[in-house]
Amino acid sequence: MSGEAELAFAVLEQSPMAVAVVELDGQTITATNANFETLAPGTKAQGRSILEWIHADDHPLLRNLVGPTSGVSGREQKCEMRIGRRPDGPWRWMLVAATVLPVNETGARRRALFYFIDIHTQKSHELLESERARRWNYALVSSGLGVWDHDYRRQEYFYSQTWRAMRGYASTGATPFASTEQWLQLVHPDDRDFVAHAIERQKAGDLKYMNFEYRERHCDGHWIWIECRGDAVEYFPDNRPSRIIGTDQDVTDRKDAEALLAHTRQRLEMALTTSRIGVFEHDRATGTVYADSRICEIYGFDDQPESFDIQRVFDLVHPEDLKRAAAGSTGLAPGGAPASSEFRIHRENDGSLRHIRHLVRLHIGEDGQETIVGINWDVTEEVRLRQDLVTAKQLAEARNFELDRAKSDIEYAALHDYLTALPNRRFLEDELERRVSIAAASDVNVGLLQIDIDDFKGINSAYGHGAGDRVLSHSAQTLLDLSKHNDFVARMGGDEFAMIISYDGGCDRLEQTAKRIQLELAKPVVLDDGRVRLSASIGIATLESEGAGGAAAMLRDSDHALKQAKSKGAGQIAFYTPGIRFSDAVDRKPSDRLMQAIDQSEFVPFYQPQYDAETLDIRGIETLARWRQADGSFSEPSSFIPLAQSLNIMNMIDASILSQALEDHRRWREDGLAPPRLSLNLSPHRLSDPALVPELQRTELPAGTLTFELLESIFLDQQDDVSAYNLKQIRRLGINIDVDDFGTGYTSITGLLKVAPNGLKIARELVMPLPRSYDQRAIVKSIVDIGKTLNIKVIAEGVETRQHARILTELGCDALQGYWLARPMPADAMEMLLRRKMAEASA
Repeated sequence: MSGEAELAFAVLEQSPMAVAVVELDGQTITATNANFETLAPGTKAQGRSILEWIHADDHPLLRNLVGPTSGVSGREQKCEMRIGRRPDGPWRWMLVAATVLPVNETGARRRALFYFIDIHTQKSHELLESERARRWNYALVSSGLGVWDHDYRRQEYFYSQTWRAMRGYASTGATPFASTEQWLQLVHPDDRDFVAHAIERQKAGDLKYMNFEYRERHCDGHWIWIECRGDAVEYFPDNRPSRIIGTDQDVTDRKDAEALLAHTRQRLEMALTTSRIGVFEHDRATGTVYADSRICEIYGFDDQPESFDIQRVFDLVHPEDLKRAAAGSTGLAPGGAPASSEFRIHRENDGSLRHIRHLVRLHIGEDGQETIVGINWDVTEEVRLRQDLVTAKQLAEARNFELDRAKSDIEYAALHDYLTALPNRRFLEDELERRVSIAAASDVNVGLLQIDIDDFKGINSAYGHGAGDRVLSHSAQTLLDLSKHNDFVARMGGDEFAMIISYDGGCDRLEQTAKRIQLELAKPVVLDDGRVRLSASIGIATLESEGAGGAAAMLRDSDHALKQAKSKGAGQIAFYTPGIRFSDAVDRKPSDRLMQAIDQSEFVPFYQPQYDAETLDIRGIETLARWRQADGSFSEPSSFIPLAQSLNIMNMIDASILSQALEDHRRWREDGLAPPRLSLNLSPHRLSDPALVPELQRTELPAGTLTFELLESIFLDQQDDVSAYNLKQIRRLGINIDVDDFGTGYTSITGLLKVAPNGLKIARELVMPLPRSYDQRAIVKSIVDIGKTLNIKVIAEGVETRQHARILTELGCDALQGYWLARPMPADAMEMLLRRKMAEASA
């Protein structure tokens, strides 16, 4: 080292900095060792590589100072690094400046001059502050608080990464607004005015507006709730804040939870208000009850106290229920199931008796205080309804008993003859079908006897209908007396009876029974005006004789045999043979004549009025078919319906009658004469006619004007698809359905409910004996009661006398029809009657 250099180093050793000359390979040529010892005790620089006393983490900084890109002669480079002893330190922070020295001789090694200034204390403070700032930043980030800094003096605005992230902004870069006005456009319209006002008040130094909540639009488009908190940290000379620093927090989840809680609370309050449920808390220690207004309303506390003693409630409890009311609040276990009870009270204000339901649970607070939390609600109406239901149930059971009894009466009447109490034809057909089925699976034979009382019409004419009825009753009893336990006796109708006999072996028993019947009937019968002897014609058919035809064939064959017996004279017996059927074949001439009558429109409607039972006003007319003969007379249906049914042309007759009746009704309607309703009989054949509904759809009758009367059997028998469809469409067209000849079939109560007819027509057979039979009146009364229960109008036909009309009216029938009121009449006579009634009504 030259003298000048030594002098310079001597001077430098007196300065507060250390100096070293270092070759670029790192070897220290010379250094102010005393200075190094002062700055970093124990550090010997001279003669050592600089890398040994520079902290390893700072070696890259050293290389940057004198590296190829930085080591330009005469240029000074600076950085901060640590120097000290190795390996145990201590290390001290130094400000290091390096200048690459120029090379004077060719081939000389390049060197750098290093200056080391102690900045350890200052650097330590900086690192400590940096660590503190880092901890605060971690706390802010982890708490979700976004920091903002508004320096109005310098017009500088800072927003932290968390502040940006909660709004969906990028962590760096410009915000999507350049001014407060632009930012306000991102605030929810409902909050915008308030936020703008709050910002102005903040700038004015109003501390009340430093904290507030508002909604702001997120980058994704949805709204988020922000809780803003700020404070002024610097002020203008006029004490207005010049710098405000604060935090924002996304409180959307909290606000949603608050909204849900508020909504739930509102719903609960609405539910309590609607249900009139009162809520209370009962302090067990003090006996104090804290209650809402509904509790006060329930107990009639007009003063609406917020709290009261429990004894005030017990004073209102019915004496009989005190124990039950008190038990509802005792014996409760913490966290156990709620206890409930029901008791009566007399309200405090009006003394009215109310039924209260009580539900409570025991709650124990952190301080051990026991509180009973519960609800009360008034169940008076519920209790009354329950009592009413019990009463209604008892009444319904009693009514059902009456209906069941009426049903049994009707079902019995449907299967039995009203005069003789014998099974009727329908019952006979069912029983014969059953016997034939049994016989098919066994060796038992079945025989059928048809018995006809000879010259019964002569007895009626000579002695009267009353005597005729006694003869029929006597004949029925005779047949019952002669029958064995397994025989079946029935009345077919009129003066005809039948007996089913199941037997083994030959048919001798059938003939013997027939002869015994004739002998017993031949014994004198005492009548009012004398005595008569009866004779009977009997036709017999067996299951063997009819082949494979079954029950229906047996009925037909026994009928043929009966005709054969009667053709031989009174008191004869005839067994069926195939030859009888041939001789009794249908004469074709009546069939041809019937078809000709249809072609020549000889079937015309007759009308019979139906009268209101109370007022005797015409409430409807029934349409009946008549056959106009060449001599001007009219044949009744009984003379042509059986043949028409056998020829399957009944629907053609029905169609003709319906068409004419609708035309007559249209004409009467135009003249203002039309009765309230027009009813027609509808046969099963006509019901299954596909042309029926289209024809009805072309009519212009108002709904409810037209009524179809259908026999009970139509509802009982299995319907084909066309019949079922037609019946459904008839109802849709507003056409009423009445059950005709009710009481002669087997319609059950459930069957009526299913059919839901508009009216029931009580059969003539049930009406005729009313004047002399109280049992028959009971049956008719049952039918009327069922009709009223099911809201079905009841019409009685066969009203032949004034006595009939009086009895039926007393029994509650709605309408009457029969010869005593009016006989069936042609259209012109019906029109005259309607005009006369209209004139009488307007007089």
